[in-house]
Amino acid sequence: MNPTTLDIVIPIYRSAESLPELLECLSSWIEKQDFEITVIFVEDGSGDKTFEVLENELKKVNFSNILLQHPTNQGQYTATASGFYYSNAEWIVTIDDDLQHPPDEIEKLLNCAKAEQANLVYGKYKEKKHSLIRNIGSKLIKWVFNAEGIDFKDVTSFRLMHKSVIQAFKNRTGKVLFLDERLHSFSHKTASVEISHQNRKVGSSTYSSMKLLQLTFNIVFFHSSLPLKWITRFGLLMSMVFLGFGIYFIYRKLAFDAPLGFTSLIVAIFFSTGLILLSLGIIGEYIRKIWISQQRMDEVIVIKRTA
Repeated sequence: MNPTTLDIVIPIYRSAESLPELLECLSSWIEKQDFEITVIFVEDGSGDKTFEVLENELKKVNFSNILLQHPTNQGQYTATASGFYYSNAEWIVTIDDDLQHPPDEIEKLLNCAKAEQANLVYGKYKEKKHSLIRNIGSKLIKWVFNAEGIDFKDVTSFRLMHKSVIQAFKNRTGKVLFLDERLHSFSHKTASVEISHQNRKVGSSTYSSMKLLQLTFNIVFFHSSLPLKWITRFGLLMSMVFLGFGIYFIYRKLAFDAPLGFTSLIVAIFFSTGLILLSLGIIGEYIRKIWISQQRMDEVIVIKRTA
C-alpha cells in the first residue's frame, strides 16, 4: 500500500550516539519511496547533548522533518503523543530511536494494513531483544489487560495507524501514561505482522529497573480498572462469607445453646465486617465508573464510511 502521506514519529531520549546512523537509515529508506513523508522527532528532555546533536544532524538530511522538544523528560508515551498532535499525514508510524526498528520494516506494516483492511497495525517481534526485566514488565501489563478482556499480546512501540485513530490526541496535550489503550479504543480493526527486532547497537536501554517498575505501577493502577474490580468482588464475596458465618453461629445458639455473649459478639463482628466490605465494594464500583468517565473510556466512537 502506498499512502498519500506518511508521518514517522520518533521519541528521542539520550541517544546522541545513535542519531547519525538512525538518520542515515531513514534517509536511505525515504529516498526509495514515491509518497510524501515527514519525520517528526520529539526530543524528550534528555538533559544532555542529544538535542544539539539532533539539531545539527538534521541540517544534513534531505527529507522533510519537524523537530519538537520537551523541556523536561515526560516519558516515551507522552513524547509519542506530542508527535501525534503535530501530525497531519494520512498514516502515522512510530519507531524507537535505538535502531532496533529498521525503517525498511515499515513496508510490512503498510502491506498488512492493506491486506487486513486495518487502521492499526503492530509489528510483533520474531525474537525480542529487550532485557529480561523489561520483558517481565511487558508481560505483566499485557496480563492485566487480558484479564479485562483486551488483547494486548502483540502490542509494541513499532506501530502504524490511520489518522482517524489518533484523533483523541489532537485535543489532548497532557501527560499520557499508556498510549495503546486509547489507540485500541479508536481502532475499528487491529492487526499485527511479524518483523525483525534488532539488538541495540549503541549504549544500553534508558529504562532502569525503577523506571520500569514505576511505569508498570502507573499503567496497572491508573489505566486499568482491574484493582477496583478486585476490591468490589472481594467485598461482595467476603460479605456473603461473613453472612454465612453469622447464620451458622445463630444456628449453634438455637440448636446447642451456645453461650449468649460469645454468639452475640461473633455475629456482631461478622455482620459488621460483612457490611463494611460490601460498602467498600459498592464504593469501589462507583469509583471505577468515575474513573472510566474521567479517562473518557465511555466515549461513543462513530466511524463514517462512504458507500
